[in-house]
Amino acid sequence: MKKSFIHLFAAIALLGFAACADVPELPYPTPSGDDEPTVAGSLPFTSSSLNDFTVQTIKGSGWSLGSTYAKATGYADNVTTATQTWLVSPAINTTMKGTEGIVINFEYVLRYVKSSTDINGYHRVLASTDYDGDVTTATWVNLGFAPVESSTQDWTFYSATPFALPEQFWNEEKVYLAFYFECTDANSTTWEVKELSVAEGKADDTPNPPTPPVDVVEATIAEFNAAAVSTNVWYQLTGVASNIKSDDVWGNFDLADATGSVYVYGLLAEKGGATQQFKTLVANTGLANGDKITIIGQRGDYNGKIEVKNAYLIQIVEKGTGGGGTGGGGNAEGDGTAASPYNIAYVIAAGNPATKAWVKGYIVGTVKNGSQSYNDATFSTQDASNTNLILADDASCTDASQCIPVQLPAGEVRSALNLMDNPDNYGKLVCLYGSLEKYFGKPGLKGVTEYSFDGTGGEGGGGGDNTGGGSDPATLPYTADFTKSACDFKAQDITLSELAYVWAQSASYGWKASAYKNGNQAADSWLVGPVIDLTSATAPVLTINHAVNYMYGANPADFLSVCASTDYTDDAAKATWTVLTVPTWPSGSDWTFVDSGDISLSAFAGKKVTLALHYTSTSDTAPTWEVKTLNVK
Repeated sequence: MKKSFIHLFAAIALLGFAACADVPELPYPTPSGDDEPTVAGSLPFTSSSLNDFTVQTIKGSGWSLGSTYAKATGYADNVTTATQTWLVSPAINTTMKGTEGIVINFEYVLRYVKSSTDINGYHRVLASTDYDGDVTTATWVNLGFAPVESSTQDWTFYSATPFALPEQFWNEEKVYLAFYFECTDANSTTWEVKELSVAEGKADDTPNPPTPPVDVVEATIAEFNAAAVSTNVWYQLTGVASNIKSDDVWGNFDLADATGSVYVYGLLAEKGGATQQFKTLVANTGLANGDKITIIGQRGDYNGKIEVKNAYLIQIVEKGTGGGGTGGGGNAEGDGTAASPYNIAYVIAAGNPATKAWVKGYIVGTVKNGSQSYNDATFSTQDASNTNLILADDASCTDASQCIPVQLPAGEVRSALNLMDNPDNYGKLVCLYGSLEKYFGKPGLKGVTEYSFDGTGGEGGGGGDNTGGGSDPATLPYTADFTKSACDFKAQDITLSELAYVWAQSASYGWKASAYKNGNQAADSWLVGPVIDLTSATAPVLTINHAVNYMYGANPADFLSVCASTDYTDDAAKATWTVLTVPTWPSGSDWTFVDSGDISLSAFAGKKVTLALHYTSTSDTAPTWEVKTLNVK
């Protein structure tokens, strides 16, 4: 039951409110009805409720003010409403003599963040000096609050990283602070805020937002299975659910990712929640077999069987197709190479990463000739199509949920593999090289360029050079929109320290690189794209649209770079890279996306080139780099 978002202000006139006649000076408390007066000179001044703030709602559900905290959410009574709502402070007098800074502190809890959530855009703290009762006409400055979701997934409050009020708001008689919340009608977070403090001082040079209390270890299922039994450590696991029973009140099922599977012994709606409420959880969230989910739980063991115990649901990452029963499922295997292709269980668990890899499975059928629905899967050669195949890990599998559909492009691959013209291929083990993408609405394989019937890849026809992230060089003009897909860019990690990964692709930010986990981590990671053919170009240029934050005064170009190579062959560490000159870097201190300007590729005119984004960090500086688009013309 997680929620998601989009941000932009709608403009409608709202009923104004009169500013307080007597404007308090700093240190500024925001008193609640039950607060005791703060002793003069004590710092910081806090309020536990923010209930003297004013709510202004553009649309949907407004902030609610309680006795101890303020709360914003678009979700109520199993209905999510698109919401834009503001919580605005009374006027604050910041006139002080010789001040060296003004610091804002508060406590909060944030839950139900999905992978598609614009977490920074929908949870903001802003300031204005010209607010007159209408939030839509005032000039607001984003103060750079960096929200993080509760790692415990309960309602325990934690402190925001203290942040400074910009100097432009010092020595002003009236400064207004606002907490802005937004969600769509598809999903909503819940954000609760209390204990606001506005006081003279300097914000700590904290590199990145702190991790909320209680240590939660992100782990693969293989790592979880290898861990010791413990009641003190909590693990966050993401995988595909299977063997969920319709009459189960406890929530016992299997969870699998690319590294293995594990038995979940009971799933709760939240940490410490009521047991035997699994049917209610399923009804409220739509959880089903085949869904990719994230849970948190502890490592248990019962009669020698590994299990996840005390588990609770974090989010449904991606809806499946209702599969996950019996009939061909198993542990995910392989590494995607020709020598060790992914099996079908891996492809199902991986979802749709849009990466190219070798996959092996048994040809067990097709989607019926002329049909556009995966529901019309046929596990025989009858009514076979010549444009697709269905693969399974078991040659006798007839459960579509345990299979993947494969697109057969016109040409040699289709001619050699399709069941309409080659019924003898039914039941054969085949290895295919293509892109792991959604097909017929579920995880599948598209753009197949190579195949083999011998159990390993690399011996069949179709395709050609398989270097640089793709089989055929891309031609100009080349456009990559990373908010829509990975665009055949692949991460190669050289150094990870305590990280599981550096690069991640999302619909909100495109490709995003960060090396912050329990503090800054030293990292070295490449994001390598496909080969681009510049043989006919005379003055090619590259542009990217990107944002950089958490540089804290450091130069982005000292840690981040755009590179090009003509000798890359699947190993970034062994290639010769030229660091390209980027005309415009973002400020390094906010989430503002900027265009790079034209990055010259003239030195590579007449050649085939591989482009890459190179991220590095240290224990002192770990920036976040987000790249939405990359274009070559």
